Amino acid sequence: MSKEDDVQWLEAKHEYGWEVPFKAPLIFRLPIIRYFRFLYHNIKLHLHVREWQSVGIGWGGPQLYDQWVVYAIARGWC
Repeated sequence: MSKEDDVQWLEAKHEYGWEVPFKAPLIFRLPIIRYFRFLYHNIKLHLHVREWQSVGIGWGGPQLYDQWVVYAIARGWC
C-alpha cells in the first residue's frame, strides 16, 4: 500500500460519495488484529464473488465498494 493507493481511495470516496460503514473500536484497528480482520474480509469477499460467478451471475471481480472498505480495514480507517 502506498500513498498513490491512499489518493485513489480518497478519490473514489469523493467521486462515489462512499462512507465507511462504521469505525471499529481501537482494539480492532491495532496492526496485528486489523491484519487478520483484513484477511478475513478479503477472503470472505472473494469467496462470495466466486459463488456468484459459479451460478453465472456477474463476471467481474469483487465489487468496487467492497474492495474500498477492505482497503480501509487494512489501513486501520474502519
